[in-house]
Order: sequence, then C-alpha cells, then structure tokens
Amino acid sequence: MNRGWHLLAPLLAFGACSLLHDELPNDPPTVHLARMTCQSPDTASLDTLINSADAVCRVQRGGEIRFEIRAADEDDDPVFYEWRAPAGGSFRDSQAQETNSWFAPQTIAGSSEQFVVQVLITDRNCATVPDLADRQHCAEEARVLVENFLVEVVQREPLLEVTSAASSAFSAPQIFIDALGTDPDGDRLEYHWEQMAGDSLGIWPEAIRDEETARQIGSRAVVVAFFPGRYELRVSASDGAANTEREIALYVPIEPPLPTGGMVRLVLPTDQAYEIDAYEYPNAKGERPPSASFFQAARLCAAEGKRLCKPSEWRAACQAGQMRRFSSTDDLAAYGSRDHFGVRFCNVPGSAFSQFSTNPADQLAPSGSFPNCDATGVFDLTGNLNEWLAALDDAGDLAVYVAASSVSSSGVCDGASLVGTLSSGGQDPYDIEVLAGIIADSPLQNYEQPLLGFRCCR
Repeated sequence: MNRGWHLLAPLLAFGACSLLHDELPNDPPTVHLARMTCQSPDTASLDTLINSADAVCRVQRGGEIRFEIRAADEDDDPVFYEWRAPAGGSFRDSQAQETNSWFAPQTIAGSSEQFVVQVLITDRNCATVPDLADRQHCAEEARVLVENFLVEVVQREPLLEVTSAASSAFSAPQIFIDALGTDPDGDRLEYHWEQMAGDSLGIWPEAIRDEETARQIGSRAVVVAFFPGRYELRVSASDGAANTEREIALYVPIEPPLPTGGMVRLVLPTDQAYEIDAYEYPNAKGERPPSASFFQAARLCAAEGKRLCKPSEWRAACQAGQMRRFSSTDDLAAYGSRDHFGVRFCNVPGSAFSQFSTNPADQLAPSGSFPNCDATGVFDLTGNLNEWLAALDDAGDLAVYVAASSVSSSGVCDGASLVGTLSSGGQDPYDIEVLAGIIADSPLQNYEQPLLGFRCCR
C-alpha cells in the first residue's frame, strides 16, 4: 500500500472562513493503521499484510479481501472514508468506515491481473452540505488523503489426475479410463476427450459424480477400439479460462494370440464330443478361404480324414452353449450408427473389409482377421463365407444344408437351411466314392457361389 495526501485547493488567505475552524489552517488527516487480510490461493491460509508499500495481496477470482484502516485529524475534525476500485471489483459498502471488504472480479485477463483498491480519507463531508456555495467552499477547505492497496487476482489452472498409460486386451468389449479433476478456485470443470493417434476408436464420455453430493468430480471415457494396436488419447479439463491437458498411451493387444490352425474339441448338448476346424478351409490363419461346390467341400474334407460339419455341430460352436445370435463376444447393435466397426465384430456388412469393394468376393477377409469373431475358439462362423453342412436324416440319406452368414449377410447361429437330400441306396453316404456317384447328376455337383465355402469336422 502507499499513501499521499493532496490539497484539493490552495489554502485560503488568512481570515477566510472554513466550515469548522475559521482562524486555524486545516491540516490533512493522518493514517495510524492500514492493513488487508486475504486468502492465499497457494496455501489456503490467511495472510495478513500490514503497512507495507510493496505488499501485494493475492486472491482467486471472486475472492474476498478484508481491509482495516484507521485515520485521525490533528484539527479534531471528523474523518470520512470513500472506497474506490477503478479497474473493477465490488465493495461491501463503498462508504464504510474503517473496515470494508472488496470482492475480486469473476473474470480476469490472462492468468493474473493486478488491481488498485483506494481509500479516500477526508476531513469534510461536503456531500451533505445543502447550499451550493457552502458546498464549494467546503470542497476548497477539505484535505484528502489517498491510501492505495495493491491486489493481484489469479486464475489458477485446474488439476487433473489420469493414468499416463493403459492396456486392455482387444477381447474386452470396452475400456474405461478415468480423469479426476479439481479446481483450486472452486470453478466448475468441463472435460473433453479426443483421439490423437491410432486406428478407428470410439470414445463415449460420462460424468463421474460424488456418491453423496452428486457433484461431478471427473470424467470417464468409455473407449472401444475397432482395431488392435496402439492409440494416443488426450483429455482436458477447463474452468472456462484455464485449461489443463493430459495424454494417455493406450495399448490394445490380441490376447491370447490366435491359433495358426488346428481343431477345437467341443461337446454337443447331448454330451457327444466332436472336433471342428478353427478356421474356414484351408484352416490356416492369414489365408483367404476359397469358395467351393458341395462335392469339392466333401472331397477336400475326406482327403484330410474329416467330413463336413453337421448343423448341430456348427450351431453348438456358434452359440457356445449360451443361445447366442452371433459367434462374437461383441454386440453388433452397439455400432450400428458408425460407418464401419473395423474388425470389432465379424466380417459382415459394416466391417472394415466390407468397405473394400462392391464385389463380395473381394470383401472376404483372411482367416483370423476378426479376433473377437469366436465364441468357442472357432472363428468366422458369423460372416466371411456361407458354409456347407451335411448330416444323415432319419432315412439314412445325406441332407445338405447351408449356414447362411457371410460378408454380405449377417445370418444368425441357428440360420442353417436345408438345400436338398441325397439318397445313398443304403450305402454310407460319407464314403467319397459313394458320394461321387450319388451326386453325379445332382445340381450340388456344380453348385458353387462366390461366398459359399466350408470347414471340416470329425
């Protein structure tokens, strides 16, 4: 604080009449005590600054500073106070005597701004003089002392706690990342999430609230990675003026690694065990499955000592004993509003591969491209290729089915439909020679479509 007193006008010649003392010169008031008490934004404790010309009181936006000033007049005149803050803020009472409070503005320019709070101390209260001439004479006689206090109003950045790195297996349907924010000034915070690097990612923010007060104390990002790999995210917390940012490295691996091929042992609801290829023929991870006629499919399975899968076997592998509609741990409906869902679900309409071409054959994915498209360790039962199935009917004939779920149609796990029946004349219809004879004149001999393939069982 600093002070100085100013004569508002030269002293009148001796003999001129003052309002209170006609013969004596009018001396200015003097200050005996001047101090301010403020709330320190750094320590949250009360700091008292007394009679220091270099003292600066720091307070947050909207904070309160309490002033105390005591003055006296050598002429025994009463003293009057007027409080001013030219640059902004407000007083509890601009005419308060000796004690008053000043409230900092709610908004400032930049991270800090200084304000001068003034107290004008005078030995005349000329505003109460009714006569204009007497009021003017009063003003000429009055002596004014100006006391200045220097205040710094600060805008402090929000504090933000968030993990700097996170990892979650691609098989997890969702990843949760929490950002907890606090503001030293008590301001309400707004949060914003964004992706900085990596493949397609879905981010759905939701508020984290205190259980007792329901006040928001943070933001949770519900993250869905549509491809395995590495990602970079950024979260920010803003109080409307200051902004705090944090970056998160997110790693989404395929865990455990997918098999290169082989067969998966499963059990039917009837407790009968069987084995089924992990991938569509040729049952090799990374290979694009070919289309085939029914005879080609049956012959290729027989060459490996296997057979085409039965509808009950295919359905059991697809549903995993849980009556699932699709052979995936993901929910297709959750991504219906997106342009594509990457490799998150299966190779059906809306997948990353279905965007490649208008030709369905070009939209086929190499086996293992959709890590979550398995309910039992058997991949691509939903999507990619429709599959040939076969089973003996009650008459001992071979009934031929097609499990209709491909890149162009997202069929369900119980969607196998009967194509036709082949009579074997009492012979074993699974025998390749018998099979070759009975379908020689059948349309199934050459029934081959671009999206019709198979896998083998035993």
